Amino acid sequence: MTRRAATILASVALAGLAATAEAGNRFALEPFAPEITRAFQYAAMSDELCLTELGERGVPYELVDAPAPGVGLPIRFTGPVRGVLFVPTYRAEPDPRAPATIADCRLALAIDDAAQILASHGVVEAEYLSMYRRGGGRPGWRHPAGRAIDVATVKLGDGTVLSVRHDFYGRTGAQTCGAGAAPPRRETAGALFWRTFVCQLDGWGSFNLILTPNYNWGHRDHLHLEVRSGIRWFLTQ
Repeated sequence: MTRRAATILASVALAGLAATAEAGNRFALEPFAPEITRAFQYAAMSDELCLTELGERGVPYELVDAPAPGVGLPIRFTGPVRGVLFVPTYRAEPDPRAPATIADCRLALAIDDAAQILASHGVVEAEYLSMYRRGGGRPGWRHPAGRAIDVATVKLGDGTVLSVRHDFYGRTGAQTCGAGAAPPRRETAGALFWRTFVCQLDGWGSFNLILTPNYNWGHRDHLHLEVRSGIRWFLTQ
């Protein structure tokens, strides 16, 4: 299946949505055919198939041999993804080999999708708070499984830096994409960029959780992008 065909199928699947109470959020929706969405397929991939897909896409990575409890197949990016360099932020001297730079292979596939969208908007660098964070939790869920990345800022080719904290202009509790979406508190180029990126990413279906400052105060400075196993619903807020 071509990438374009897969995108079309995912869009069709996400076009007809039914609300689900499983997530405990009124904006959580279940596609009619979650099995054909990218996030569902990524989460269900075997290690072997995931590595094969990374290789075919040309994603620069290395296997992580250091302990990463909870991560099914830990990898680390070794260069720009689709021309976008992903680096840890909010650190005086970012350590390129810190645990926060570890991603499960399935998350890496979704990040590759996100990088394509970012690159189309002229982004050359994306800074994130963390991917892997040690801790308990269910297998295939959240940061302790290396299944989520918290994107904080992006840099464009002309040097412009846009941050979620200062440029998203969200409204806590508001809908982010689709009919009924709330406008940003200020109509700026940065606010337009972040909403365009989030809603395009939502359309691709690469992550089943996309949480923005509209979700709650705790996400005021980053986008939480997650590929979670064992669920059939999607949440973008």
